[in-house]
Amino acid sequence: METFKIQQTGSSIRRPRIQRQTLVGLGLNRMGRTVDVLNTPETWGMIWKVRHLVRIVDQDLFEAHRLERPRPWQEGSDAILLQQRIFAPRKLRLQRFKKAEMNDKTPDFRLLKDGVVRGYCEMKSPQDRWIYQTPPGLKQGEIVERARERRAAAILGDFILKAAQQFDAANPEHELPNILAFVNHAPGKDPIDLRLALEGKAVPGGGHGWFIFDDPHEPAPANKQKRVWEAAHKIDLFLWVDPKIDSWVPRFPIGAKRLNEACELLGLTPPCLPKPSTS
Repeated sequence: METFKIQQTGSSIRRPRIQRQTLVGLGLNRMGRTVDVLNTPETWGMIWKVRHLVRIVDQDLFEAHRLERPRPWQEGSDAILLQQRIFAPRKLRLQRFKKAEMNDKTPDFRLLKDGVVRGYCEMKSPQDRWIYQTPPGLKQGEIVERARERRAAAILGDFILKAAQQFDAANPEHELPNILAFVNHAPGKDPIDLRLALEGKAVPGGGHGWFIFDDPHEPAPANKQKRVWEAAHKIDLFLWVDPKIDSWVPRFPIGAKRLNEACELLGLTPPCLPKPSTS
């Protein structure tokens, strides 16, 4: 069977356990080590989990797999990832709403601890499948330039608007923390896009300005941004999850009503926000 060489370029120190185990499974786990691995889908799946720590020696082979088509998406797999990677280690359980309780505005899960509802969680899974679609009429050897169909921050803003409605349906008085988890499958999106959706673009002299939402039906883009910011106030904690490398980072929204409670649930230290002026 065909083999190819990979080399470890990043340290495994302080990396998640699953990444260290993956490096060992590939025969690495030491900086600079180079090994021969089998050219199989299973091997490439392992490489994707630690792609930030290794390099493919054969650059042509790397390019052939760099934009590998995504596997069929399954919502259940993302839910299992959230449960096992984030909530189970903190003795929290995701409980789906029963069919009789569900409607278009219901969040995905209740958050249970010791059998008691401690909060709510909505899961969104951004995808950029259009990247992998071949433009119609493209001939062999031709190069076609395509612009992104929608800005990443604008898409995330729409997710935030929808999630706020879903949290309102289950937690109308905001008595418990609301957590929105993005399990990202889109190669063109990252936590910076979420920050843009939540805070807008920095402007000269300090502060933040509007982020232009490209909605042709929106008469004033600034109004859309205001609605996103208002919706974000109903969400106490954002989680950005990268399933390919099995990692996640929190995003703390400014002015969240239940931020401290949400952080306590996940064992996070809330940021030190400036105290409001009393003058």
